[in-house]
Amino acid sequence: MSERPLTDPALDPRLGGRRAFLTTIATVGAGALAGCLGDDDGVPEPIAIADDHYCPMCNMVVVNHPGPAGHAFYPEEAEARAEQDGVVPYCASTCAYEHYFEKEEHGHEPIVLYLTDYSKVDWEVYEQGGQLFITAHFAAEDHTAATDLEFVVDSDVLGAMGESAIGFSDAADADAFAEEYGGGRYDHDSITRELIESLGFV
Repeated sequence: MSERPLTDPALDPRLGGRRAFLTTIATVGAGALAGCLGDDDGVPEPIAIADDHYCPMCNMVVVNHPGPAGHAFYPEEAEARAEQDGVVPYCASTCAYEHYFEKEEHGHEPIVLYLTDYSKVDWEVYEQGGQLFITAHFAAEDHTAATDLEFVVDSDVLGAMGESAIGFSDAADADAFAEEYGGGRYDHDSITRELIESLGFV
């Protein structure tokens, strides 16, 4: 897949903005320091997505695109492809889960998978080309472990790869989003490869 023209995230209103439709106050992530220092359990902290991070599943530069993004830390023996700055970045939650299932088939799980937490950020839904998209957020504190998120799947709102799984750490936020834009609510353990592929990711 060819990469789209570079968009400066600082100038693109798609990549940030005020929350348009929900009023839940954004919470600040406890992991304020980006990097790989980790917590007491040895789980690395989330990092900020850099301008040159690209997604190994589709070769797209992550910051050029809307919607949920993320990154995963894998143990060395997993030999995760396209590690960058010690992580595997993803342009979309669907890419993240497809890679997750690919590695799982070979007996490897990530130390942690982080995805955009829309309960933490001032998100916006905007229309482009007759379709709805949700803004992307790339700061370290904008990410939460996927195991702690509730996802709205198959809504009317798209991400980088089309139909998406949009994560919220507050289940009430997820329910409100689904009421506004459609879709069903799933936790991490309910996300299957079949579900991801049903969104058009093959």
